[in-house]
Amino acid sequence: MLALATVALTACGGDGDGGANASPSTGNNGGGSTPGQTVTVKPLAGGTTYVGAVSFGDTLSVTLDQPAAGQLTVRFLDSRVGLAGSLVGQYGLDAASGTYRVSGLTASADAPAALATAASAITFTFTIDEGVLSGALGKVPNVRLADGTLLQGYISAANRGAQLSEIAGTYAFLRQTGASASAGQLDIAADGSVRVCAGQGFAADCAGGQIGSLTADADQTRYPGAYTLTLAGAKVGRVFAGRQTGQVALFVDEPGTGAGNTAGNWIVRTAQALPATAIDGDWVCAEPELDAADALTGRTRRNIVSVSGNTLAADNVPVDVPLTYNTVAGVKANGLIGGTWQTTVAGQAATASLTLLPVSAKLAYQVRQEPGSKHLLPAVCAPLPAPAPIATYVNAKAGDNLLVTLRDLRPTQPAIGRDQIYYKLGRYAKDPVKNFDDACENNGQNKSDKNLNLTTARIDNLSSFGCTQVVGNKPQDMKTLVVGPYGEPYLTDGHHAFTTMTEAPTGGPQSKAYVKVQDNLMNLNRATFFRTLRERRLVWLKDPDNRPIYPADLPRALGLANGLGNDPYRSLVYFTRDIGYSQLSDATEFTEFYWGDWLRKVVDLKTVNLDDTTSYLAAVRKAAEAMVALAPDAPVSNGKTAAQLGRLDAFVESEFTKLSQPVTASSPGKLPYAVDYRLGLKK
Repeated sequence: MLALATVALTACGGDGDGGANASPSTGNNGGGSTPGQTVTVKPLAGGTTYVGAVSFGDTLSVTLDQPAAGQLTVRFLDSRVGLAGSLVGQYGLDAASGTYRVSGLTASADAPAALATAASAITFTFTIDEGVLSGALGKVPNVRLADGTLLQGYISAANRGAQLSEIAGTYAFLRQTGASASAGQLDIAADGSVRVCAGQGFAADCAGGQIGSLTADADQTRYPGAYTLTLAGAKVGRVFAGRQTGQVALFVDEPGTGAGNTAGNWIVRTAQALPATAIDGDWVCAEPELDAADALTGRTRRNIVSVSGNTLAADNVPVDVPLTYNTVAGVKANGLIGGTWQTTVAGQAATASLTLLPVSAKLAYQVRQEPGSKHLLPAVCAPLPAPAPIATYVNAKAGDNLLVTLRDLRPTQPAIGRDQIYYKLGRYAKDPVKNFDDACENNGQNKSDKNLNLTTARIDNLSSFGCTQVVGNKPQDMKTLVVGPYGEPYLTDGHHAFTTMTEAPTGGPQSKAYVKVQDNLMNLNRATFFRTLRERRLVWLKDPDNRPIYPADLPRALGLANGLGNDPYRSLVYFTRDIGYSQLSDATEFTEFYWGDWLRKVVDLKTVNLDDTTSYLAAVRKAAEAMVALAPDAPVSNGKTAAQLGRLDAFVESEFTKLSQPVTASSPGKLPYAVDYRLGLKK
């Protein structure tokens, strides 16, 4: 069934202990004990240090709460890509995703210069399940190649090893090395002899089977509890055991023989028959990111995957995938799950596939074919915790004006233009009535009424002030949402308006507002929900640097301190409104982001002093003049034309003059308000 599962297994790599291609680290890439030498395996027995493999072919350790509580140390023990020394960073639990996130990594004095330079940008997330630490490591420099190449891989490490007698048994395995992969079963005998059956279940006489051995690694001090796997007379790599209740997981580091050679790793788990509910639920699978040219970027892509029985949905796969349990390539093989689906690549029909190897209820590994790509993508998957359902919104219908609490709203974009927020907050400080006018406008109620009492009125209490119209009287002014799984309301328009309310005087996350419901999709699983938002273009998945992000990366709340980044191009577009473009009455969601995407090729904001109003205004003029210079049918971004995004026929000088008025003027402009407020935050 799975093309990737039928690739012939070949031993790859040598002992790597010398020669021009050897790693500069002091390890030996899996040197087993020599004839006549007796080596006693000395496995870890618990504690805060985890030793194992990373999927680009290296060996490392992770020690928690060292050098201090809340910190961790990643030490590169053996590397085919020139990594050495250690990294130290802070780690903390992200409750929404159930994963630990590492930040602020710095390199030790003995680390290569390239690693030290890149350390702060390296990403690392992980989970821990009964002595097994697994996670994704991204944006790691390939020091040996020294060509700017960045690596991404998953870490599999354990803090409780096992003796050979505890390892003996039959296992399911998933092996990924470069553009090739295989899955199947293998058997380890009590004397350490090994037989591997790729693309099939284990049998003593399996077709094309390879025999080998598992022996104690010679360096038990540097690699505690490690073994060396040899197949067909060649050393494959170092093996680490993770002993859990009722089973053993093995992690094989397959280093290859040099920085440019095929390398990867194996995940090996006790072969047990899986029920069709074995992986039911929502997961996040972290895999290497590919760019539009099918090149690996070194960044991590985190996909939401939802499984129910024999069906898998993923936010990055356009169709549901039927699953088959306990088979590989159509042959029985307990412990493995496979799936295939049909898709179209460059107008041609294509078949894609994936293989999953669950290790526990909290950990699974995957290899996936990316349609149209030369790459097979390895992934480590962890459960996505289910949030508490929000009963308030479960019965909402399309067209309803729904009263929501701001803290409940979930963003569908990763960033905002903070200068738009700063303009509003700066203006509210001098013109507090505007605060309540905006609150009324958000509810489709025009503006605050003449009886407004600024002494008693509060943004977080709708009954404390009145508006000139009833709720929804001006529906074109209202913001929009879609109700998602667990009754969570996902905001599709209004991130700036409601972030402003969250930060405004007398506002806050407890404030309430009326929002127009576009649809109720709460009966969808989370993967299908985000797939639907993508299809309807109701989610914006680019970060402030215009790089792709993924639904699992979206912040969970509004507000300046809750994960929403700052996109200066989104602010730039806001200030060009009514000068270079106008907001259409039926404007598409994320209009400003489409313009911002295009303006990155027109205005380089890195050369603009955004703390200087004159410099900032010059950038606004340049941007707006470029907008009006476009033909109406000129493409701007994501298939949208200039006319569809509200392009004006000519630069509106009068509006630019209004925008430019200093904060000392009787009617200050938006941009000077924003700069003045932002500079005040720095004092």
